[in-house]
Amino acid sequence: MSDGAAGLGAEAVDFLLELLELREPRLSGAAAELRPDPARRLMAAGLMVPQDHEAGSASLADHDDVPVSLIWSEQHAALAYFSPAVGLVPVPHDRLVRHRADVEAVLAAATARMDLPRGRAPHALVEGLLWEIGEVRLGRRPARVPLWFARRLVDSAVVQQVVGAARARPHNRLRVILTSARPSRVAEIEIPGAAVVALRDVLAAPDNLAISPDILDARLRGVPAEQDGRPLVLSSDGRQLRIGTQPPIAFTSDAHIAAIRKLVDAYYRGERLPIRELTDLGSPARLFGAKRWAVLKRHITTVNGLWGFDL
Repeated sequence: MSDGAAGLGAEAVDFLLELLELREPRLSGAAAELRPDPARRLMAAGLMVPQDHEAGSASLADHDDVPVSLIWSEQHAALAYFSPAVGLVPVPHDRLVRHRADVEAVLAAATARMDLPRGRAPHALVEGLLWEIGEVRLGRRPARVPLWFARRLVDSAVVQQVVGAARARPHNRLRVILTSARPSRVAEIEIPGAAVVALRDVLAAPDNLAISPDILDARLRGVPAEQDGRPLVLSSDGRQLRIGTQPPIAFTSDAHIAAIRKLVDAYYRGERLPIRELTDLGSPARLFGAKRWAVLKRHITTVNGLWGFDL
């Protein structure tokens, strides 16, 4: 498979993205007969792979679509069912096999044109729903952009699982969460520290599954770091902290930078820290100095001796 499974066709791309939004992203043989061309293209590209077989079928001989159980027929060397009208009726193998979307193959095709670290496969963060792809280089940005993929973000329960994963893995740069959902369905979804981007919006062409890095970069330029929705944004070097829409607070010493990193990470984990994990000076006021503490003390509080951001 190369260049985003080029030549799939717009119908096959749309069919695949719709399939990924199902509770179980799989397709029965009978259902594939309803969309034979896109199903065939997806199978040929390795984006849909065999999973298992149906245990039953609709009658092919009695014209009443009654579900029938299948048995092995030595005579036909195939699964079959008994029809009162004609006896044993073999069921074609293609009608029984069920295929599933191969998410790793889909993500490999989608990111075929992107500058990602080699040799790193997507890692499932929420089994079957959320994957960490890696950090991608986009445009002239000085740092790589963390890239995730989620399906079924139209389900509020899934959104909450993704929010939980984002809080468990905080990042000091804007994260991109790609999704198979239609753009209109995810326009109002908010994930802390992330931009949710529908795959359909950033494809190089509607008939190709490959993402255009230029389109994605342009899409993100509309979400500058200082307006990405996170209540706390710490620069990658730890030297600037933005709290809400306030002007950035600058840090210069290694002690300041180390402490503020710990506090920001703890905030996104939903935790507080004892003072000894931040400084040996006994208080954050002594650590940060009077000028910085005058700004920070409105946002950093202590509860039962534990310190943390209170926003």
